[in-house]
Amino acid sequence: MKRSILLALLAAFSLLVAACGGGGAEEAEAPAESAAPASQPVASKLEIIEATFAHGLDDEMGPIEPGNEFEPDETIYLAIKLKGNPKEGVVSARFMYGDQEIAEASLDIAETRAEQGLVFVIGGNTQVGFTLTPDEAFPPGDEYVAKVYLNGKAAGSYPFKVVGEAVALEPPPAALPAEETPEPTVEVKAPVEYSVTIHALWYATDATGKAVGGVSPVRVSVRSSQNKELRVGFFEEEVGGSGPMWRSAGWTAVVVASQFLGIDPRDYEFSFSVGGTIDGPSAGTYMTVATLAALQGHDVADDIFMTGAINPDGTIGPVGGIPQKIEGAAAAGASMVLVPAGLRYDRDGNTGELVDVVEAGDRLGVQVREVSTVHDAYEILTGKTLPRPQVSGGSPQLPPRAFDRTRAKAQEWLARYQDARGRINSLAPEIVAFFEQELAVVDEAANSADSALQQGLATAAYSRAVNATVQAQIWQLAGEVIQRYVATQDLNSVVEYLTATQSTLAEKGAVLQLLRTEQPRSASDYVALFDAYTSIGEAQGLMVLADSAIQQLVAGAGSMSEEDFLAKLMEISAYYVLAKDFVQLARDSVDIGFGYGTEQDIPEERIKAMSELLRHASDANLDYFESTIVNQVAEQWGVHPNVAKNMFMNYDWTYLFTVASDMGVNALGAGLGDPSDAIRLELGNSISNYALSAALVAKHYALGAQLDQDGNITAITRERALADMLDLADQRAKELIALNGEDIPVMAILYYENARLERQGGPEDQLMALQDYWTAATLASVQAYLSGLMGP
Repeated sequence: MKRSILLALLAAFSLLVAACGGGGAEEAEAPAESAAPASQPVASKLEIIEATFAHGLDDEMGPIEPGNEFEPDETIYLAIKLKGNPKEGVVSARFMYGDQEIAEASLDIAETRAEQGLVFVIGGNTQVGFTLTPDEAFPPGDEYVAKVYLNGKAAGSYPFKVVGEAVALEPPPAALPAEETPEPTVEVKAPVEYSVTIHALWYATDATGKAVGGVSPVRVSVRSSQNKELRVGFFEEEVGGSGPMWRSAGWTAVVVASQFLGIDPRDYEFSFSVGGTIDGPSAGTYMTVATLAALQGHDVADDIFMTGAINPDGTIGPVGGIPQKIEGAAAAGASMVLVPAGLRYDRDGNTGELVDVVEAGDRLGVQVREVSTVHDAYEILTGKTLPRPQVSGGSPQLPPRAFDRTRAKAQEWLARYQDARGRINSLAPEIVAFFEQELAVVDEAANSADSALQQGLATAAYSRAVNATVQAQIWQLAGEVIQRYVATQDLNSVVEYLTATQSTLAEKGAVLQLLRTEQPRSASDYVALFDAYTSIGEAQGLMVLADSAIQQLVAGAGSMSEEDFLAKLMEISAYYVLAKDFVQLARDSVDIGFGYGTEQDIPEERIKAMSELLRHASDANLDYFESTIVNQVAEQWGVHPNVAKNMFMNYDWTYLFTVASDMGVNALGAGLGDPSDAIRLELGNSISNYALSAALVAKHYALGAQLDQDGNITAITRERALADMLDLADQRAKELIALNGEDIPVMAILYYENARLERQGGPEDQLMALQDYWTAATLASVQAYLSGLMGP
């Protein structure tokens, strides 16, 4: 959810710098428009004429035997008539029993009109239909309702009843997670040493400029270790035979394998030895399968090759150069090549044309198959299956107490918004007028939060209320700083005012002390505590950045233009506001997330093991990002890489938060004293940065995000790949949440619900959703790991 706050800051700060820089109204409006969900322009085109429950649907989606009473084992049909003949838009139906979601379905009109035949134009209006078939008998009652949404906005609630003889099921008192089958444990053979050889596919340009593909053998070895030290080695047969992307993929492979099998990775030494030259993350899933196989003493097929990046949740990410890789695989004798799902068509590196890779493989005598997850790939490559939690029913739901707490927190944030808005109104009229258009965007966000509250959407209300408050507080502080500067024209006075108005240091100390005295009693409590430490670390890092920016301002004020001077003040204001709000978010994590799950003793060693593993993996991701993407930018801008890093933090705010989080941990860690507190801080930071750094790689490499000059995402090159990744991430997060059984992972569900809302927006929102899905999956898997549910 913190990523949503980042977007709010990005929009607000970009607007502020544009306004202060004299860029004109046209430049100032652009970020506000880009922050709006993509579905909004077509929202007015969808309007419900009527929604009718029925006992069947005819061929044109019209109701058969209308009525809203159904037998417990009867299929429920809902016919919706839309006004006119809309060409696009999304209609969603969420079936509820009390506060529990039974099922949800969405229908994209543009996609399904021709493909599925579920959209019909009758008498100038449009019919769509939904069905709800019970897996087991519904309990009798009148607490059922279907909530219909048009382009993500609530459009109506329609009650129905289940009548007849009572069944064994009893109505749930409140929202509970879906029924699940716990994931079976795996027997790890703990070999003295076991090695697996795979054939990594690569894609490159030769000396003549021709795109070519090839194969590099990779030996993946695992051996037992008695030192309790995490060791992952990368070995080369050629000088410079591998690079930072390769190491990043290797570390992620160890993370995913350790979480899947529930092992302490410090009990083993892992090594990846490559013959020839290779770099890039495209062998990540292949390396993960090999690591899992070596840990369990399984062999990997010698004639089946694979390409595909590995995501933090074990899903497979997109890669490039597939046509050339298939050619290389065929030349090396492969009978089959596995590729990421959704990439049946990829561009040929030489012709630039889209190629059907399945047909290309057939012509070369190689079968090409699409795979979505490590589970799929492992079964094909080893002939063995990995255990996988089975999820039935709808999406996971917050327990009633957490729901009430989240709703109360949303109200608290809206009260802070009102306070900031009142202080804005007390500024000089010319200052308020200067921000008038931007403040309208803030007010709209607050109204959206209030609307979500009225609809009972606690998570949505909380996220939107935080966004509205952050933006309002930034504008408030910015207005006060500008007003003071205009009145005094004195740098020292402005800086003194800016620092004097911030109470973040004292508040951070109080909350940090609170966290240190908390006594977690369950794995769920621990995860909430880790999430709180994440926020404290980010707050501390932002304060470090703010202090550094003030020093730069004071030192260089004499040589700065007024435009640059004001922009730097805005930057400092933004850092201070976010630092303060992250401190409050830390308190929220404890208030919302504590008090759930089965009481149990969590071995400190398991916490330390997961902390070390995720820290190394996120560090490897960040090293790849900095050594490739940032260094490329440094060359383009003609600056030193260290200068480029500082510049890139203002260009890509995901990178800023990753760096700030590390800064915060380094600044706080030594002063905590108690090693247990330091480990919790480090694990919280590692969980966050694991998702953040993976999102950076996905954004700038796997998905080909196109950015404008301010760093805003304007388009995604691989839209289909992103859509598939979101679907897979949603499913995987649900599986890992379900894995925890009755020990509901509250914090994971909060991130999951937020991701489901974000994915309905534009490219920026969808990438945020992907990151929040990965955070949800990581939190849920960490909780299961600590509980012993993922271990032998």
